[in-house]
Amino acid sequence: MQTNRLKYLCTFALALFVMAFVASASAQQLSPKLQNAVGKWQVVGSDSKPGGQVETYLENGKLFGRVIKVRPERTDKDLCEKCSGELKNHLILGMVILRNFRPEGDDWVDGTAVDPENGKEYKGKVWSVGADQLNMRGFIGISLLGRTETWVRIH
Repeated sequence: MQTNRLKYLCTFALALFVMAFVASASAQQLSPKLQNAVGKWQVVGSDSKPGGQVETYLENGKLFGRVIKVRPERTDKDLCEKCSGELKNHLILGMVILRNFRPEGDDWVDGTAVDPENGKEYKGKVWSVGADQLNMRGFIGISLLGRTETWVRIH
């Protein structure tokens, strides 16, 4: 009886170890292009003027991003009045505006992006261009119906 219990515990411990190892290995297998998406970024508007700043980070293998500096015309106390749900009247500074992007090839896909200016949530795609540029495309329905922002790495 004791021998069977010991075998069961050893098998269970080995299975846990293997699962932890596989999870760790898969998390570390992000391509350099995917890894380049993590950092601090200056948002550049379509008029080439600097917007706010965003810090991107990984959480459970997915890419997220939060506002670390608001646009020049805003204050640190401005709220997202046009947002809905849990983000309604949330401080823009510190707001998580990129959520749940998963890796696919060299891109981050299937996440959502919130635009604090209009409060709308968009489907999105994120990809790096070299080590110092990130493109974030937000769209409704299909990628063709959207807009791409350029973000420049802050050193």
